[in-house]
Formats: sequence, C-alpha cells, structure tokens
Amino acid sequence: MIKKIILCLFALFLVGCGVEMQVIDKANGDSKTYLFFKDFDPNNYYVELWDRNNHKNDDTKIIMARSDSKYYYEINGSSQMINIWKDGKMYTIDPQMKNYNVVDCPVTDYAFGVLPNDMTTLKVSGYETGEEKVYGKNYIYEKYTHDNGETTYYFDGDDLVYIRYNGSEKNVFFKYNLMKDNENLELFEVPDDYLEITY
Repeated sequence: MIKKIILCLFALFLVGCGVEMQVIDKANGDSKTYLFFKDFDPNNYYVELWDRNNHKNDDTKIIMARSDSKYYYEINGSSQMINIWKDGKMYTIDPQMKNYNVVDCPVTDYAFGVLPNDMTTLKVSGYETGEEKVYGKNYIYEKYTHDNGETTYYFDGDDLVYIRYNGSEKNVFFKYNLMKDNENLELFEVPDDYLEITY
C-alpha cells in the first residue's frame, strides 16, 4: 500500500513538473536552434513558412529565398504577390495578371530576424529556454535577443514548429514548413511572357 502511494505521489510530481525557464549565457553548438539550422547557408536558401499572424489555420504560404545577392519573397494566399531583388532593382510580379513592374530599390530582407544570418554567431549565442503553450500545445522554446528585437524558435522534440520575431520594425509569427538549398535560379527570373507595367 505504501509503495502504491509513493508511486502515485511520484507520478503527480512528474506531471506537475514542466520545463523550468533558464538562461544559457553562452552556447556550445548544442542548442536546438543551432542543431536544426547547422547546415543552413544564409547566402543560399529556400524556405517555406505558413503565416500564423492572424490564426492557426491560415493557409497563406510565405516563401523566402536567396542566392547570393538575389532575394525572393512570395506571399501566396487569397492573392499572390512576388518580389525579386537583383542588380539594385526590385521586381514586383503579379502571377494572376501575368505582369510586373520594376523600380530601383534596395533589398528588403524579410528573412531578417526570422532566419539565422550568421551560423558562427548562432553556435555560441546565449538564449533563454523553457516551455510555452502555443495554440493549446506546449513547446520547448529558445529565445534569442538581438540589438533590435528577439527571435523565438518553438520545438516539438528536435523539430522546429514555429518562429516568432518581435522587433522595432515588424512582429511576425510563422509555422515552419520546409527548408532546402536554393538550386532553382529560375526563381529569380521574370517569365518572358509577363508584361512590364510602367507608372
């Protein structure tokens, strides 16, 4: 009888124990975030995310890609919009209308704060970790603080599930879908049959 009581108390103790919040001052390449992104090349990538800024079932897909100095950003939901930056110009493409316009414009790096931009720094960066509930489910998080914001990565085991960035210029929340090296150079080209619109 006493053995059963001890086992019950032990089980209750385990159920009541969540993951305690702790601060890691300096990592050693062992954070979940670094291990997940360790083969990520910040100069050559293709990443798909789902928008979670409004609700958990939003089917709006966000695509971010880079090939050296070329950038690609696509929002594909109730409407589709593509921006490509290359050679100091921004191409805004409307696939439905099969047209585009081009302006001189510096790059807007939408991946800033969402995706790592320096793997060497990430390997040793300090962070806060603990457990947090997102849409009714508990996840292990790792929160990194930058000069102008903070990025939180949410994990289920070793799998990245969500990315949240809160900064001075933007606040975004995404569900991770997939990541790969960018081998599709056609991604950065305007289709030949698209009409250029000038204003």
